[in-house]
Amino acid sequence: MVDLKQTLSRFLSVPGVRQAILVGRDGLLIEGLTREGKEDMEAVGAITTSGLSAAEALGREIARGSVVGVLMEYEHGIVSIDPLGDFALLVTLLDNASVIGRVRHMVKASRSEILEALDIV
Repeated sequence: MVDLKQTLSRFLSVPGVRQAILVGRDGLLIEGLTREGKEDMEAVGAITTSGLSAAEALGREIARGSVVGVLMEYEHGIVSIDPLGDFALLVTLLDNASVIGRVRHMVKASRSEILEALDIV
């Protein structure tokens, strides 16, 4: 059986990743780990579902297809939102853009493992 905390801890092993949060599409926290604990994981998870909904609506409006991922860049870091099927999202908070490629690769490599742990494969 896949341990979600162990899977998410791999993301935190990447220098520059501050949080890795698994959240349901309803905004409820499933599991999460944080390096520093400054941001409220439940609030981050809930708010990012709204951000993804807006991105999905935009994709439909401009006929660009389904959302593969969302990156939001702020003055002091980046938030990455990756849909995992119809029921969950993986949200990662990054200090800067230098680790985006590595994190996106880890999301793709971990996708089936996470879905299996959630029993939605």
